[in-house]
Parts: sequence; structure tokens; C-alpha cells
Amino acid sequence: MNNDYYGRKIKENDSQLEKLKAPLRAIPFLKLLFFFVAVFLLIAPFQLDWHRTGCFLLAALCFGVYLWLYKRDDFYLREKAYHRALKKVYSDEISFLKGDYSPFDNGERFVNKKHPYAFDLDLFGENSIYHMINRTVTSEASSLLAEKLGSIPNSEEEIVARQESLSELTRKEIFRHRFMAICKGFDKEKEDFKAMGAIGETGGRHSVLTSTVGLVLIYCSIGVTLASGVLAYLGYLPWSLFISLFMLQLFFPMLYNKVLNRVGADIGFLHENTRVHADLLQVVQEETFEAPLNSDLKKDLFEIHNARDALKELSTLLKKFDQRHNAYILVLFNGLFLRDLFLLRQFYRWRSHYSLHVQPWISLLAEMEARVSQATYLFNRPEFTCPVITDRPGILIEAAGLGHPFIPKEERVDNDIVIDRKKFMIVTGANMAGKSTFLRTVGVNYVLAVNGMNVCASHFHFSLFHLFSSMRNTDDLSSGTSYFKAELERMRELIRFCRSHRHTLIILDELLKGTNSRDKLNGSILFLKKMAELPVTGIIATHDLELAKLEEEVPERYQNWCFEINLTEEEQFTYKIERGVSKNMNATFLLQKILTEELL
Repeated sequence: MNNDYYGRKIKENDSQLEKLKAPLRAIPFLKLLFFFVAVFLLIAPFQLDWHRTGCFLLAALCFGVYLWLYKRDDFYLREKAYHRALKKVYSDEISFLKGDYSPFDNGERFVNKKHPYAFDLDLFGENSIYHMINRTVTSEASSLLAEKLGSIPNSEEEIVARQESLSELTRKEIFRHRFMAICKGFDKEKEDFKAMGAIGETGGRHSVLTSTVGLVLIYCSIGVTLASGVLAYLGYLPWSLFISLFMLQLFFPMLYNKVLNRVGADIGFLHENTRVHADLLQVVQEETFEAPLNSDLKKDLFEIHNARDALKELSTLLKKFDQRHNAYILVLFNGLFLRDLFLLRQFYRWRSHYSLHVQPWISLLAEMEARVSQATYLFNRPEFTCPVITDRPGILIEAAGLGHPFIPKEERVDNDIVIDRKKFMIVTGANMAGKSTFLRTVGVNYVLAVNGMNVCASHFHFSLFHLFSSMRNTDDLSSGTSYFKAELERMRELIRFCRSHRHTLIILDELLKGTNSRDKLNGSILFLKKMAELPVTGIIATHDLELAKLEEEVPERYQNWCFEINLTEEEQFTYKIERGVSKNMNATFLLQKILTEELL
């Protein structure tokens, strides 16, 4: 995948934006024109003695055209906003392909040093796996994506279902782009899903207002008021009667003013986001899915209660509540049609039907938003491989051409590796030879695999297991925790984790770094022998060549691997893992080189 694809999409989108310019320029003028014509026609019979009935009919027609233009203007404005958001989607992906992830949230808030593996594998934070994958806008979708990356599924069937879901979404680029563009419309400052779910708790029931008797009385009042206006116009009744009835209807809703204000305050701020949710639901409803996870999600949204219709109705209702701030609308529509009372009735009816379903619907849309993020990342990485769950007993991971997804293809050195169940890989090598990168490569690709995503490899077979790493222990002066104590605490967490899970791959970078060499060696040997008694497989990077002797003692349990370097006038790194023990170390070589350059 290259920039050409998104470049073409931007050009196509720009042509659509260009087509919107003409109506967006003309409609405001036409709206103003028909509005003033309607007003003029209402005044003309009284000021110019024009025919009343004809003028009023033409005024009604002009006002109808004005309302139609108003809706068309709103439609074109929304189309313009959508296409601008779509252009932002495309340009963000171009930035991603250039290695710039700044348009996306990096998930810094999800960094947790106590997590079994997320901190060591750079899952969250700047230039992290999350930063590369994430396209989410809503908080709930962001948290769902973080939860996926930070957990291991319970079954292989769940992994296969995820693969099918993401594979299908990867092929549906138009659906994904539409979904992401609409998501750009979310107002994060007004995002409050709990408030959406709490709509049902707002206000009282007011049984008289919502009863059939109440509805009949409302219609009777409106009918009498409108009839008095018509009769006053025809000269059969005095205008004072119509005005009196108009004023009564204007002030009667004030009895419910406290409830109306409370309802409006509680749900009014949700208007824009509710409309966005309704638009997202329309996109989902129009799409056909075959993958079980995707089709089940759509079924949950539309089979029992139509979520789109419900949220669209709520969006319309919220818009009407917003219009109450317009004094002209408030006076005219309450005085003639008791509009506020109908608003309350509509709200209570909506609440009784849908309020308990809102939060589940929002959560389902957030799940789709997270999947769209993952699928977009896969679409941008077509060179990655779909991992396969192996049926070979005793194999945790068997991979060829395995590399780290952070590293560009032209700079990456890939490796072939087989990780056998219940065996420990002792990986030796010089500083900067590639040990730590290799450890993270294995862990990161496994996290991608269990999430149903393609991996950075030409071949990747794996079985289901848990993961625990210890690569970045730090001291904590604020709590009086030394580096060595922090490392021991991490070891305690590791042991407890392994004892409570069926099988765990542990990834460790230099055991017991916080103590002296002899004590460190003895402690490391003791630790590895004890871990061999648990349901554990291990990859341990070390500079301690003495640990390599474990293979001589128990060859069926321990294997020696290394990253070798060539020391000439300049270091030569191969970054290729191979069987055996490293022969060349570079600390003394590099220090001597510095001393020679600086002191001679």
C-alpha cells in the first residue's frame, strides 16, 4: 500500500466538495428571498389592500419553500462537513504511511507498568503499537481497543472469529472510510455515554399529561384556539377572544417549565453526538456482513429494536429542545400548538421504549469503531501475513521472516524461529546486537496474532498461551523502592501469574541486573530451574555466558541462541539469531575506542 491510493481518494473527494459550492452559495440567498416574500405577502393585504386569501396562500407557499430550502441547506452543510472529514481520514493515512502517527491518539493514559506485558512491549504511548493501530475517536472505543491489546482471548475459536471479522472489514474500505469520517463529527467535550444511558432517569412521569385524556384535552384546546382565529379572520368573532386563548396556550406549558428545563439540560448537550450515532447506524445498516462477529453485531443493533430509528428520533427530539431557546419559535408554536407539551409526551414515550437499550447500542458502535481501526491498519500493511493456529503439539510459535512492525521494511532484519513448549531459549549477544528487539518482536507479533490481526512475518504458526515479560524494571525513589527490590517484586508477580495460568511464555531481558555477577548467576540458575517446574516456556536474553551451561546439563529443556557480531575497526551487526553461544562481546571494545578517541 502506498500514498497513491489515498492520493486518488483525496482527488475524488475534492471533486465532490467542488460540486457542493454552487448550492451552498445559492441556497442562503434563496432562503432569505422566500422568507421576505412570505413576510411581504402577509403584510400586503393590510398595507396595500391586496386580496387576502390569495396573498395568504402565496405566503404559505413561500414559507413552505423556505422550509424546504432550510432542510436542503442543512443537508448540503452536512455533506460538506462529511467530505471534509473524509479528506482528513485520507490525509491522516498518508501521514501514517510516511511514519507520522501524530494525527492519532497514542494511548498514553493506558500505560501501566504493572501489566504482564504491555509496558515492556511498547503497546501504549508515543510511537507504540496502539499509536499505529488506533483510529478511534470516542473514549469507549479507545478503551475497548486498549483492552483488546492488553488481554489474551480465552479460546482459539475467538481468535479465528476475530480474524474473519477483521479480514472482512479490511476488504470493505468504502465502509471503513465512511465510518471513520462520520466519527470525526463527535464532539469529545460533550461525549458522555453514561448520560445517554441515564436518560430514562430524567424527570417525572406526569401521568395526566401523558394519558389519553390529556392528549384529548390538548387537541381540544388547540382546535378551539385555531377555530377562534379563523372565525376572527372571517369576522364572526372578536380578535380579543383569539388573543386570549393564544395567551392561555402560551402560558399553560409554563406549569411544566421546570421539568422541561431539567430534561433539556440533561439531554440537550447530546444532540450533535446523537446525530452522529444515528449516521453511524445508517452506515452499518446499509452494509452486508458475512463474518459472524460482524453480522451478530448488526443483528443486535437492528433485530429487536431498530437502533438507528430510535437514535434518529432522539436526535430530532433533542433538536426540538434546542429550538426552545428561539423566542419566536417558543411563542408562536406554544401559543398555537402547545408544542412544549407534545415535546414532553414524545420524550416520555421515547424513554419508555428505548432508554434501556441506548448504552448497549453505543457500546456496539464502539466495538465496530475499534474493529475499523484494526482493519484500517491491516489494509495499510498488505505485506503482513495472516497467522495460523497450529495443530502441531508442542509448538508455541513457528515463524519465518519474523520482524518488528515498528521497523521499516527496508531497514528490518527478519529472523526464523521455533519456540517449543516447556523449553527455555537462552539468548546471548553483545550490546546493541538485537536481543531486546528480538524479544519485543516475538511478543508484539503474538499480541497482534491473538487479536485477529496480520503479523510482520512471511509465515507465522502459533498456539494459544499467556504472556508475561520483565524487561524494564525501574527504581522508585518516591516509595523507597530500589531497582533490585523492584526486580524481585516483578519476579514475584511473574511466579504468581504463571502458577495461576495454564501455560505462559515469559520474556525476560537480563535476570537480576541489580546485584553482583556471582550472586546474579546463582540466582538466575536457581530461578530458571524452578520455573521449569511450572507450565512455562521462556525466552531469556542475557550477557551471562555461564547461563549457557544449562543446555549441557538439561539439553531437553534449555537451548542456546545468540546474536553474533564481527569486531574489526568497526562493529558489524548481523541482527540474525542463530544457535549457539555468543563469542564476541563489545563493551570493552567500545570503551577502548572512546578512550582512544578522547584521550589520545
